[in-house]
Amino acid sequence: MAEDSSYSGEVARVYDLLVYGHPDAEAQGSELDFLLRALEDACRCPVRDVLDVGCGTGYHLLPLVRRGYGVRGVDCSSAMLAECRRKLRQAGLRAELGERDMRDIRAEDDFDTVLAMNSVLCYVHRAAAVRDVLGRLHRALRPGGLLVLDNWNLLAQWYRLEEDYGEVRRQGGVCLEYRAHHWMEDFAGIYHVEIEATVTEDSRSYGFRSDEALKVMTVDEVLMHLASAGFGRVAAYPSYDLSLQNETSGDRMIFLAHKPP
Repeated sequence: MAEDSSYSGEVARVYDLLVYGHPDAEAQGSELDFLLRALEDACRCPVRDVLDVGCGTGYHLLPLVRRGYGVRGVDCSSAMLAECRRKLRQAGLRAELGERDMRDIRAEDDFDTVLAMNSVLCYVHRAAAVRDVLGRLHRALRPGGLLVLDNWNLLAQWYRLEEDYGEVRRQGGVCLEYRAHHWMEDFAGIYHVEIEATVTEDSRSYGFRSDEALKVMTVDEVLMHLASAGFGRVAAYPSYDLSLQNETSGDRMIFLAHKPP
């Protein structure tokens, strides 16, 4: 698959600042605690090897490598992988990275845990393709392995629809000014996030546009797709809190799905 223009070099260089509010961002706080507890307590086998699908700039990959996990990161954007490599070098860390679309993953019983975070599954729009991707992730896991799947609850974002909002962010000599617009293709169930941005860095300015198109899925739809792909026990959470299993409302849909031993 061709590289998504939404994650070109211009976007990748400021992606962390745009999405997380500061450069070289890494998962921390309740999000990282949730992930570490899932790997340490929820997985039915000792976790040595982790596959991070859609690893991007390494937001989840770097903190896991820091803690001694062997992580392979794959992403379809060479520019995002370049940023991940830069962050790894800067931190003195090592991880295996590869440019690959999740629809082309062919691993077989190679990993104890697979991460599919930041709604990467929502970039797959057809139900048959979603099931195929989950089947590939299922095959990539060793028996007893764990899939951690994190989707935004796009149906909870209705308050943003058709309203523009923007912000100016400055960090380390970089000024990022952006405006975002959210809208829905109701019939197709596709949620769009359109961004126009101007970046000023070292007296140089450039602009970019980005349009992300995400498939809206309910918890029940995801559970159905996971079961179809062969996953066994599945727990769903509305936030990064393991005490809230199967609660009915939240901004996220986080699933811990096990491959049968």
